[in-house]
Amino acid sequence: MSTWESRRAEFVLGLAAGVVTTTVAHPLDLLKVRLQLLQLPTLHAFGQLRRVVAGIQSDARASYAHLNKTQPKPVYYLQQWYRGVGPNLIGNAAAWSIYFTLYAEYKELLSGPLGGVNGDGSTSYFGASALAGMTTSVLTNPIWVLKTRILGSSRGPLGSYKSMADGIRRILLEEGLATFWRGTVPSFFMVIQASVQFSLYDQLKDWSVALAPEKLDPSQLSLWQYIWASVVSKTVSMCLLYPTQVVRSRLQAQTDRKEAQTIGEVCRLLWSNEGRFRGFYRGMGANMLRVLPSTCITFVTYETVKNSLS
Repeated sequence: MSTWESRRAEFVLGLAAGVVTTTVAHPLDLLKVRLQLLQLPTLHAFGQLRRVVAGIQSDARASYAHLNKTQPKPVYYLQQWYRGVGPNLIGNAAAWSIYFTLYAEYKELLSGPLGGVNGDGSTSYFGASALAGMTTSVLTNPIWVLKTRILGSSRGPLGSYKSMADGIRRILLEEGLATFWRGTVPSFFMVIQASVQFSLYDQLKDWSVALAPEKLDPSQLSLWQYIWASVVSKTVSMCLLYPTQVVRSRLQAQTDRKEAQTIGEVCRLLWSNEGRFRGFYRGMGANMLRVLPSTCITFVTYETVKNSLS
């Protein structure tokens, strides 16, 4: 397979993995964003989750009543749970396809003479994933701003974005082009999470090959070995760097330029008003439920289709 065909395959693989993952896991993504933006502390176990779920259900009932029950009631509930699925699909499909393509490109570059890596490849894995993540973050940040704002609110209230096109138009008219890159700095910190995840994932695959009683290459690993590597790598990276997601969501959700908070102010308010460390990990339970299955789906889809194409 030529280099061009290989990169095109990486793009298609990432696109397929992103679409499948996002479609399945979107309701949990909605919960995660709403929890991250919830600024009312509660002492009750699962109280924040119950509050968010009750709000989504209330939006569905209000929509059902307002539209004179023109569709079956479950349709309105489904629409609320899948609010913002458009930008989420576009963002994840674009991010995964760009990331997988650039990761393969940077990994090859850093493993060659310019990279100066002649050992076990761990430096190549980490450096390639960091470079791919930073590039992907800059290119896709406008989509994540739209996604956060749409998922963070229901369709009914005044000021909510009705669609992606409505969000783009209003941001350009009311806040300016630079708003699309709000939260980019925390995104760069999140790149470290992706770098840890991808380098650990590839390292775990290498260890699985090395420990196998028979001689294997990474394409011959079993389904459970791919799942094990993806779960361990994602869990470790998320526990280390999840707070950057909360900070980024808070920054991206701000719509008033005059009262927009800095990264330092967001961190200070999270620490002082929302339970110190607990505030920085708001929504992590829903995120774990979302990302662990979706990570498995993504990597298994990627590896399966890649092996089939090969």
